[in-house]
Amino acid sequence: MKNPDSITIEELDRRIAHFENRLNDFIITEEQIEFIKERLMELKNAKEYKTSSYTF
Repeated sequence: MKNPDSITIEELDRRIAHFENRLNDFIITEEQIEFIKERLMELKNAKEYKTSSYTF
């Protein structure tokens, strides 16, 4: 994954939605499920970091 600082929150949301939708696929291997879960965790952590680092 790119440096989370260079990705917008909207792009992170788009990627999270993509991987969450992939988990609903009917034809998916256990290996793919684990990969998707790992990516989701990375993306959600990056989003949490990015949203908490904004100062208003």
